[in-house]
Amino acid sequence: MAEGCHNADTNEDKFKPLFRYYKRRQPPPDYCNVLQVGALKAEKQIPPCSLTPEEQEQAKEVGLVPYSTWKIYALESHPGLMIVLNPFTSQGQQEWIKRCLMDYPCSPNKTNLISHGIDLGSASWWDLAHSPEGDQQGLQKMLRWVTLGYHHNWDTKEYSEDMKGDIPLSLQILCRIVAKVVGFDSFRAEAAIVNYYHKDSTLAPHTDHSEPNMEAPLLSFSFGQSAVFLIGGPSKSTEPSALFLHSGDIMIMSGASRKGYHAVPRIRLVPEEPWNAVHEGEGNLPSEINRNQEGDVGNERCDDNCPFNKRLKLNSDSDDEQRIVKMLEYIRTNRINMNVRQVLMPGMDKLER
Repeated sequence: MAEGCHNADTNEDKFKPLFRYYKRRQPPPDYCNVLQVGALKAEKQIPPCSLTPEEQEQAKEVGLVPYSTWKIYALESHPGLMIVLNPFTSQGQQEWIKRCLMDYPCSPNKTNLISHGIDLGSASWWDLAHSPEGDQQGLQKMLRWVTLGYHHNWDTKEYSEDMKGDIPLSLQILCRIVAKVVGFDSFRAEAAIVNYYHKDSTLAPHTDHSEPNMEAPLLSFSFGQSAVFLIGGPSKSTEPSALFLHSGDIMIMSGASRKGYHAVPRIRLVPEEPWNAVHEGEGNLPSEINRNQEGDVGNERCDDNCPFNKRLKLNSDSDDEQRIVKMLEYIRTNRINMNVRQVLMPGMDKLER
């Protein structure tokens, strides 16, 4: 995810110095040059594209506020890069945080835990991480990523039909709605990587170029603590820009920005908790998160076939209450990032072997 002006006269790496600057601990960096999206003259606000009544109902079901109120910005210095400032309700944020912590790190999805010799099998990572054994092992901090849909092969940097699961229906709907509002009617969610950042985590400079379809946008959802995000150009000789991504923000990388170098050198703890904000018609107590009468926990896993607000259910027993308390504790010091891509070219129904 990259931005900046390309300098064709030099191959000097202008990305690494800025990455190191924002990564350093002592002395801490100065954030005065980090862009606050929505407060810049170099931005262009984009009007949202309209949704049908049915799509508006779907948007509500996946935790989004009315599309007509969305604030969408394009960074003119980075063609194709757009930021949607938090279009989620507070309950919507809580629901997606819960999915990322309690549902997605479950089989048959892939996680990095296998590299630690940990095979979860049918176990819940979240519950295991908070057991005495998991706590002693430090299992909570071990989880760094989960893949859904087409699973990215980190060795070959490729996708294949042999490494493919399902994208949960609610995530497909969320991405389809967001993509349409920002002008991409035909986007299909086919591969997702959920990254888990602790307060000292970083993401090294890289480009995302494994998908056969590089014309489709990349959708990036942020929840929890804020990130300093660097985005440059197609080579590291382009000096990157730094911008903040806050909880609920959605970044869309398309066009030239889709092929740019990007990185996360810093997670910044902030006092704001938009996932706990009180809006009209919403509660902010853990016990008020979308309970149902039957007391179904509603673990989505990878086979959900129901609307979002009918799947994320919590009952009122003490175990569920404790899970939510721990979830809120987790998100006060961590960041979750969902990156969703379209893999296949239009008209394709599978990858060629």
